[in-house]
Amino acid sequence: MDIQTSKIELAKIILNLENPSLIEEIISLIQSNDSLTQNQKNATDEAIYSLENNEGISHDLVAEETKIRYSKYFC
Repeated sequence: MDIQTSKIELAKIILNLENPSLIEEIISLIQSNDSLTQNQKNATDEAIYSLENNEGISHDLVAEETKIRYSKYFC
């Protein structure tokens, strides 16, 4: 989906909203210039460092452990 199509779809969704507080939240989110907090930046930097040093856990391992731990939720 290209950017123009995405914008049109977003506009359609917003035009169909009936919840005033949700609309205000969307407006606030779009207009905010906030970026990540320093704690969020630090955590992101630590995660990137861990991955670069092969200290991360592979997706396959996490998926396997999740299926074992929560097997009742998987078919």
